[in-house]
Amino acid sequence: MSVIVALLAYAFLLGGPLARRLAGARWVSRAPRTALRLWHAYALGLLASLTAALVLTAHDFWEHGVVWLFHAAKPRVHAAYGGAWQVRGLADAALLLLFLGAASLSVTAVRRSMRVRQERDRHRLTADAQGARDGAGEDPSVRVLTHAAPAAFCIPGGGSRSRIVVTTAARELLSPAQYAATLDHERAHLRMGHHRAILAAEVLTAALGWAGLLRPYAGQVRRLAEMAADDHAARKHGRRTVASALLEMCSVPNRAEPPRALAMTGPDAAERIRRLISSTAAATAPLMRVLTWALTAATIALPLALALGPALLLANTAHLGG
Repeated sequence: MSVIVALLAYAFLLGGPLARRLAGARWVSRAPRTALRLWHAYALGLLASLTAALVLTAHDFWEHGVVWLFHAAKPRVHAAYGGAWQVRGLADAALLLLFLGAASLSVTAVRRSMRVRQERDRHRLTADAQGARDGAGEDPSVRVLTHAAPAAFCIPGGGSRSRIVVTTAARELLSPAQYAATLDHERAHLRMGHHRAILAAEVLTAALGWAGLLRPYAGQVRRLAEMAADDHAARKHGRRTVASALLEMCSVPNRAEPPRALAMTGPDAAERIRRLISSTAAATAPLMRVLTWALTAATIALPLALALGPALLLANTAHLGG
């Protein structure tokens, strides 16, 4: 029972106070990629904790697996994971809740994935049918679309299906350096797979946000993804060039960005401009990188350690009996 309580407490700690604290932390704007990893670790750790708590509550299912996998003595396994706390019907309810939760999460993921794919296919078709290839560059994925409002965004797709779309108004508005920085910003989104991270965050926020868990997740992933793409472009073109391109794009009202696109003028544009102008690129020390990766791994591994700890201690005890 104590393991289940610890798992549930850990899940609510990750999804509640720690998530809110990370959302308000100032350091994340200096290291957006590190913050993104930590957000994903929180999400995976929370899912692992809730899943493990439900599996342990459905003790028969778990105990049979432990006995078989670890060659453990069944009475000792039952004493470690079962006990007098069990209420009649609770195990069946936990197992039912586990399957319903998995089904609900899967349905939400499939529905959102299909809707996003349909939107991307529609925008890709428009870009290919009405847009022209950028004669000034060598990237065959860039399409210049005739439109009076400046915009730049990417359309993810496998292989050669990805597109970077720029309107003629943006092409005319930006200087050559600003235009190149804008294209590299969009390439960074595609290279880093931000569309997948955003989709996963939106699915989990929709599934768990009603319970107050991970509510800032989706919004923070979008915000940090834009900062990470800004930093990628800034390493090649300079921070002020990226900031000036963003400022030029944001200064024109009625921008022509499709919904849900990873666009240059994405969320928190004012914050992004300030951080690009007021700070320099911060190099992460090797020790700090090791520590952040260790923290990320520990956040995910802790629920598994809590669930498997007693099983590991009871491994190969079947020959000892009860």
